[in-house]
Amino acid sequence: MGQTIVEKIVSRQVGRPVIAGEKIERLPITKLFFNDVIGPPAIQGFLENFRDIFEKHNKFPQVFDPKRIFFLPDHSVPAYSVPVAEGIDLMEEFAKPRGIKAYKEGDGIEHVVLIEDGQIVPWDIVLGTDSHTDTNGAMGALAFGVGTTDGFYAMATGHIYDFVVPESNKFELVGRLPKGVYSKDIILYIIGKVGAGGCSKRVAEFTGEGLRGLSMDARTTICNMAVEMSGRTGIMACDDNLTAYLKDRAQWPVEPIDSDPDAVYANTMTVDLSALEPCVAFPHKPANVTPISRVQEMIARSQEAPTSDFCVVESDKITDAFLGACTNGRYEDLVAGAAVLRGNKVHPEVNLIVIPASRKVYERALDEGILEVFIKAGANVESPNCGPCFGSHMGVLSRKARMISSSNRNYQGRMGSPEAQIFLASPATVAASAIEGRIADPRKYLS
Repeated sequence: MGQTIVEKIVSRQVGRPVIAGEKIERLPITKLFFNDVIGPPAIQGFLENFRDIFEKHNKFPQVFDPKRIFFLPDHSVPAYSVPVAEGIDLMEEFAKPRGIKAYKEGDGIEHVVLIEDGQIVPWDIVLGTDSHTDTNGAMGALAFGVGTTDGFYAMATGHIYDFVVPESNKFELVGRLPKGVYSKDIILYIIGKVGAGGCSKRVAEFTGEGLRGLSMDARTTICNMAVEMSGRTGIMACDDNLTAYLKDRAQWPVEPIDSDPDAVYANTMTVDLSALEPCVAFPHKPANVTPISRVQEMIARSQEAPTSDFCVVESDKITDAFLGACTNGRYEDLVAGAAVLRGNKVHPEVNLIVIPASRKVYERALDEGILEVFIKAGANVESPNCGPCFGSHMGVLSRKARMISSSNRNYQGRMGSPEAQIFLASPATVAASAIEGRIADPRKYLS
């Protein structure tokens, strides 16, 4: 019986064949990263729980491998409060004497920067203190989010404990995307079909000829949202596209990986990319998905049968738009948004915020005149950070706000007031909607 990608990765790490459902008492990891939300308390937990052990042996409290650990301030930067600033200071002070890489404020979002820098490679087992660590699965890595306690124990030992090898659901992508339809539309369509719990505790493995035609930027968007259908993570094979992407940037050895032809999956689903159109997720759940041609029908449904996570939507009008986040703040996302906005203006009653996901993306977009398109259209362009995605700063929503966002979550209160409404869509759809002041089809703006 063949193995899935996940079974292969775990088997290599523990030195014996494993299958889904097995419990691994101590699973070695290869990469570990912390943001400014969990990093400071994880450092404190590490020092409080392991200081006595190190002192007993007269040793400096060192981590398991400083070259495999990273600190990335991204959620609340530039620091908007004294506690945030002091937490970032703590990460820098902890990292420097231990030889750990600590990124600067503005370098970018954790799930983007480490991939850009070639730190994540196939066969990795990656822990990050954020649920969207699954983004790194696009690199052929087993990557998932952990909390503070698992984080500081992993920092000390290099292991995750009591790990159950998850089953995998197979999503086979076939065909090619039509013009004006993007990877965000693919993953929204899938989540809408399987539901918020459709991949619960399993790995979403994306494969197929349609996937091989997608860029790395597009692939990371798909893996990023696997958790929104309750997936343990998302993952993809290492193919020619990934090998080419890593060729001049990989900081670690690159070795191909794919599932065996006879691997066993819990479920399979085929998605014809050629049949897709732009999609929109209605509040308050990423699974409330409709094709853009049926937005008015979705509005009517919300009024007829609202629930706690499918609220009443009165119209397609929007007041705010956000293009950014670890989901869709990469270079190709900015290109797609700028293609729609070029020669147009943001609606006078809409506040459009654009945040490149990393300093490298920001600089490239600046050099190529892409940021100029957004600025001249009337958008607010900010430095790389998570921004309004989780309601921290740089665009917190009022109770009257109706936001269309390229981010990954639209839960009640996610981006500000619990009375605000959040719609999820691709960067192109966000840009088109910002122009019209209503949820709009981007295809009319693309020649």
